[in-house]
Amino acid sequence: MNETPNNKSGWRWTRRILVVSACLATLIAVLYAEEDWRGKRAWENCKRELEAKGAVLDWDKYIPPPVPDDQNFFKAPKMTAWFVRQKQAENHPDVLDLRGNLSNDLTERLRNPDTTATNLNEAAAAKYLAWSDQFQPDFDLIREALRRPYAVIPGDYSKPYEQPIPNFVTMRTIAQTLAQRAKCFLLLNRPEEALSELTLMHDVCRILEKPPTGQPETLVEAMINVAITGLYVATVQEGFRMHEWQVPQLAAIQAQLAEINLPPWLTAAFQAEQAATCHAAELVQPSQISMIGLASAKRTIWKKIMDLPNHAIDMAPRGWVYQNMAVCARVIQIQKENVLDSNQNAIPRRTELAAKEIAKSLDNHHSPFYLLARIAVPNFTKAMQSCAFNQTLVNEAQIACALERYHLAHGEYPETLEALAPQFIETIPHDIIGGQPLHYRRAADGKFLLYSIGWNETDDGGKVVLTKTGRVDTEKGDWVWQYPQK
Repeated sequence: MNETPNNKSGWRWTRRILVVSACLATLIAVLYAEEDWRGKRAWENCKRELEAKGAVLDWDKYIPPPVPDDQNFFKAPKMTAWFVRQKQAENHPDVLDLRGNLSNDLTERLRNPDTTATNLNEAAAAKYLAWSDQFQPDFDLIREALRRPYAVIPGDYSKPYEQPIPNFVTMRTIAQTLAQRAKCFLLLNRPEEALSELTLMHDVCRILEKPPTGQPETLVEAMINVAITGLYVATVQEGFRMHEWQVPQLAAIQAQLAEINLPPWLTAAFQAEQAATCHAAELVQPSQISMIGLASAKRTIWKKIMDLPNHAIDMAPRGWVYQNMAVCARVIQIQKENVLDSNQNAIPRRTELAAKEIAKSLDNHHSPFYLLARIAVPNFTKAMQSCAFNQTLVNEAQIACALERYHLAHGEYPETLEALAPQFIETIPHDIIGGQPLHYRRAADGKFLLYSIGWNETDDGGKVVLTKTGRVDTEKGDWVWQYPQK
């Protein structure tokens, strides 16, 4: 049968479409291969560059080694149930036993950070202690478990976004309860028992420091450590304000304070975040990133991409993921290099400048290679500021203990801090901002002024700036030891 003109024309167009489609498919394949090669090469070059600067980007290096069960805190009775976040924690009876029972109307009121033991009278303090004494056996279990040298949560660490992590709610609740018990003991003139609660609060931070690896694996863990340390120092200040600490407690507290050094834990967390973010991106499809906690509500561009039908972003070349990993790793590296100097002192101006330059760069680059950095890089500036502030309080508290011991021995405070060494303090902590000595002077009224120049790196003469809520503004003014208070 002879083909009609229409059939010939249709076949001719079909062949043309097939040829064009084949060419287009070949072009796309070549494009994908080229982008994959370029992306992989960019990432390998980035790794070599950053590893030469000391970065550790191999996630396997952060996986904690196995430790004997009988030496592991988390293998002690109830510790995993209490201190490891469970996917269904609300259904776990042991979690409810500790975390749930540490909540009633009194503890909810005492959890307010603006509430101190001075808002209570002796009867209320005694009542709170009587109620919370029911948890003494649980606290004793924790004390016993903390005698074990290691703290490794059992589980799979191969995927950063699925690694086991501590139960931060439980840790915060326990720290707050111990702080309130210590304040109540101080109010009842029982400083030795207050010290016992403080010591447990101090020791609980070992859980977050993850021996034997000695470093947190998430920024959240490092910041919970910072927060608990701040609560610890605030409780120490209460004892000073009430004039309850005597020489034995002052010496013990001073020794505990000397063990606290927050900045290295924070920078270790920065490094772990750098490796974890890149490794997580390598393991999953781009559309899955939001499912592992990297999405941000403020990044509307990413939300729009995530809302594309059928996860169209997953159709992008895999090389783009590697390009994103390279950008993200470099951005984090810049921040890491500008938060502390070689002597582990905070450098606020450099930190702020680096953050502004990074923000400007991310805002000005509309390339898909910057998507991961826009949503995954944490606010290192705020984290470092909080860390530096609380470490300053730790350093000032250590000096304050030595000053009070000197005062108890001599009836007055010394003219200079140098008079404290070596009898009352072995090494006088310096100002973490800039590394110079902390400012100190003895006042005519028998008190003293001790302060850091603070985040603005300016000596404001010991002036404290408060926020509208009455808290210390950590961005303005000096960071002053609030004792003796009016």
